[in-house]
Amino acid sequence: FTDSAYDKIRRISTTGTINEFVVPSTGSGLGRIAPGPDGNVWFVEENAGNIGRITPSGVVTEFSASSGGLAIPSGITAGPGGDIWFTDANENRIGISTPAGVISFVPLSTGAAPAGITQGPDGNCWFIEDIGAIARITAAETITEFPIPTPTSSPVNIVVGGDGALWFTEPNTDKIGRMTTTGTGTEFPVTTANAGPY
Repeated sequence: FTDSAYDKIRRISTTGTINEFVVPSTGSGLGRIAPGPDGNVWFVEENAGNIGRITPSGVVTEFSASSGGLAIPSGITAGPGGDIWFTDANENRIGISTPAGVISFVPLSTGAAPAGITQGPDGNCWFIEDIGAIARITAAETITEFPIPTPTSSPVNIVVGGDGALWFTEPNTDKIGRMTTTGTGTEFPVTTANAGPY
């Protein structure tokens, strides 16, 4: 897990033993973290504009995601083709990194502000757009957007559920959303008022 306050990646064993590894960039703004297809763990550094890789032994390598603009990487996931896919909200694009850290970008529509991203059960990547949509991007970089029932809910995080659908959080409207791979959206209210599910 990431520790943004102290610029560290921490690993906790099933018995509760914690090891910590320092990230080179100070004030990097460590955010989301995910297992990569290469056996390493990958993470984002929102303030530094980097994505990072940490090996099981704790060796950290950073890769700049700021080519062509000021990147603010947010979500990250293993994706199609054995690459690492991430969102860049500031530049409205999806980044694709090889395990060696060679990065390319796919531009999105203006204002999309992508956040969370995950690999779906269909092999494509699915990501959140702050404009009120869940989007799918294929290995061929074709993007399809599916509007969610409440477009002003500011969705944030997304994950694959046990039912093979994509589940996401909607903090502005206290709802949990569900999107099928065919683009059918459903929302479920959280019973606690002002819960802000994230």
